[in-house]
This record gives sequence, structure tokens and C-alpha cells, in this order.
Amino acid sequence: MRTFRFRNGPPRYRNLTRLVAERKPQTIVEIGVWRGGGAEQMIRTAAHYSSPVQYWGFDLFAEGMTDEVLKREVSLRPLTMAEVEEKLAPLGAHVTLVSGDTTITVPAADLPPIDFAFIDGGHSYETVSADWRNLRARLARDAVVVFDDYTNIAAVENEGYGIRRLIDELRGDFDVELLRPIDNFPRPYGKLEIQFAVLRTNRTVNMRGAV
Repeated sequence: MRTFRFRNGPPRYRNLTRLVAERKPQTIVEIGVWRGGGAEQMIRTAAHYSSPVQYWGFDLFAEGMTDEVLKREVSLRPLTMAEVEEKLAPLGAHVTLVSGDTTITVPAADLPPIDFAFIDGGHSYETVSADWRNLRARLARDAVVVFDDYTNIAAVENEGYGIRRLIDELRGDFDVELLRPIDNFPRPYGKLEIQFAVLRTNRTVNMRGAV
């Protein structure tokens, strides 16, 4: 998978700051820390409203990432856990980083009620659906959950992304919002489209009156 670089990050990530500012979370959980940029963005924004911010980050980190996992999960190679710790240390948050397979480490973690979750780890359906199930019981009643990498159908069929399948299933129970902007990437078979999907636990299908 080719890496595309944006000067100020992919445009869809502008939503992350806005969503954190709206929710004003004290507890943030991120699955898929990668290089710590999203964590830094979320912590800095949340610190304007809550102090101290509690941040939990789950990843394989560079130590546990293999070429096989990178291919299966359609992922990018992350930093080491020590490098991420060094990057986040100056922000003044209570940072807990957990290394390992998130389908094992997340359910084993002693997490507080989660105000804000950002799910951007493994992209296979099996992994992302397990990450959602393992976080769901830990969410605060008015939590916000952001899923990255909601893609167009072509991407699902050709590159193994499972987020779209999971989100389409969740729409039966939750009012899920797909956010713009949509980032576009060229592929041999056509355009790859990626955007954020946002789920708020206090907004369900039944509350909308649509059954």
C-alpha cells in the first residue's frame, strides 16, 4: 500500500480536533497509535477543557509489527512504544500505552469509562469488529466513537478493509454519521475514498424514530 503525505495531515483529520472540542473528554482511548500524531492532537485539544486528560493508546508498535500483519490489516508501520512515549510526555496527560494484539490487550485492560474513542488499528473486519465489541461495554453513556478508514466499496473488495462492513451493521442500532471531507487516493482499479464515521452512544436508531 503506497503512502501519501499531506503537508498538514490528511484533510479528514481536521474533524478530530472539532469532535474532541465538542465532547470535551477526560478519558480518551485510541486503538492504533501509529506515530502518535492523532494522540498528540486529541490530548492537546482535550487539555483545554479537562485536566488532567487520561489517554490510553493500544498498538502493536514497531516491536510487534510484522510484514504479515501489515499486509493483512492494511496498516502502516508504527513507531516504537518508547518513541511514542517520548513524543507524548511533554503534554502533561496521564498516558498509558499498551503493546500487543488489541483483540487480547483491550479486554484485559482496566479501563475507566471512556468519553472518546478513536478506532484506527487493524483494518480487517475481524480485528475492527473485535475492537468495537471490546470497547463497547467500557463506553460512557454519552461517548463519542470515531472510526477511521470508512471506504468506498471498491476498496473493501480489493484491499481487505472491514470498517465499512462493520459500520453498515452498526447502522441498525446507532445513528452513524459519515463526515466530510473525503480523502481520495488513486488506485489501479479506481479511486480509493476514505472518511471518518462517527457514532455517539446517546444517539440510536430508535431515538430517531426509524426502526
